[in-house]
Amino acid sequence: MSKSENVHGTGLLLGSTGVLLRGPSGAGKSVLALTLLDRWALRGLPAFLVSDDRVDLVRTKQKVTMQAPAQMAGLIELRGRGIVSRPHQSSVSLNLIIDMVPDMVRMLEEDAFVTEIAGVTLPRAPVPYGNVISLGHQVLLVTEAMSALDKP
Repeated sequence: MSKSENVHGTGLLLGSTGVLLRGPSGAGKSVLALTLLDRWALRGLPAFLVSDDRVDLVRTKQKVTMQAPAQMAGLIELRGRGIVSRPHQSSVSLNLIIDMVPDMVRMLEEDAFVTEIAGVTLPRAPVPYGNVISLGHQVLLVTEAMSALDKP
């Protein structure tokens, strides 16, 4: 088992998929995360927060696990309201990286859909910041990236 690496991001479990949203402060990670959690829960699917702002990543063999720093488990910032709580899981396998990016690119090259984290290559989806595209468009990009995980 490797030692943990603490990264800036928001970890989620949507259905059976562990998702890490990465990006700078103000990119819209928390609002996107809250929206995704609500969307999955309204569909009757498992939807859990790992942690917001900071996530511990632990590599074991060929997989990466997201873990919540104890003081942040189940807590997420909703700007304009403050810190709110959501149902959470303290440890979730990481399956997909969502990178919040500053620009919209219409047609991406295939290599844009993979990244390496903690020495493991994982699927990736770039999603423009909340001030670049609508929240609905962001959700569609995440949903499509998750659907692509199931394809051979």
